[in-house]
Amino acid sequence: MEPTEGVRLERLTIDGDEVAALWRFADTLELSAPASRLPLIEHFRLLQRLSVKAGDETCHLSLRPLAVGTTDFVVETLADAGDVHEAMARIARAYNLVHGGHFNRVERRRDRLIYLIDDRDFPYAFPADSVAAYATLEGVLIFLHAMLSLAAGRDLSPMLKTVRTRRPRRTGPDGFLSFWIVPVRTGGSVYALEYDLETAAVPVCLTQKSGRGVDVYGAVEAMIVEREQAGDPTDFIQRVSDTIAAGIDDQADAALRLGVSVATLRRRLHLAGVRFRDLRARGLNDRAKQMLDRHRHPDDVAQVLGFSDSRSFSRAFKAWNGVTPSNWSPRVSENVLID
Repeated sequence: MEPTEGVRLERLTIDGDEVAALWRFADTLELSAPASRLPLIEHFRLLQRLSVKAGDETCHLSLRPLAVGTTDFVVETLADAGDVHEAMARIARAYNLVHGGHFNRVERRRDRLIYLIDDRDFPYAFPADSVAAYATLEGVLIFLHAMLSLAAGRDLSPMLKTVRTRRPRRTGPDGFLSFWIVPVRTGGSVYALEYDLETAAVPVCLTQKSGRGVDVYGAVEAMIVEREQAGDPTDFIQRVSDTIAAGIDDQADAALRLGVSVATLRRRLHLAGVRFRDLRARGLNDRAKQMLDRHRHPDDVAQVLGFSDSRSFSRAFKAWNGVTPSNWSPRVSENVLID
């Protein structure tokens, strides 16, 4: 997937020191050695190639290898799960079974649905309290989030509240943790994905055509590309606002103009904490005031802005500004009510 023209890219990268064990293993299999920094998307592509070539889906990062096809098996168990909560429980049971331990569990706490990984006693090929272990499990969290989103048939990022890692502290802006656009808590006793409790009831809609390990990697790639294309959330909000100001205030038309799907438009605005209808109202209000300041008749303004009649425009304008269009004056602009 190539970036849309005009979209600012901010590549997500990881440091070679954090995945050195993986790169050394790649060298033994004569796969191309990466540079000192590696784009996050290339890391997951490397994982996918290594697991197939080595016949071990842990890529020798665990002393207990997993046969190729393990992820296919885990995803297949989700096909007839009723909802995301059940899908989580099945993923936890499946990975506990294949790893030979009770490392994964799911909990419901008041307003949260949580997938936890307790890696104490996990058979790493390196010390559990090392940057290699932190990076490995932080990558696993991304993979699990993509798997759950694949099962739900939609990106669950808007429902994710917090990510937790055992890494003692965040040492820089890059790395696996840069993938997340929710708060990341370091120094924990476990790794965790904490979702809004409503996520539990989201139905699973996995099809046979999209229920394999390769599809999870595809979902990871799609999410990384979207994160990179999103750039600064405030920049995207401004682009949407500019589009609306140009007179394109239909959501589908605005998405087309911005080069994204309607679902992506909604998701990125949701993640930024705003709604399209609020930006649209703000844009309509700005255009209305500009025309009224040029002494355009309110009936004319209502028609230009697409209101069904002057009365509906008058009600909306008063809700935005506290006065009717007939009583509007630039002098009252300091008291406008719309955010």
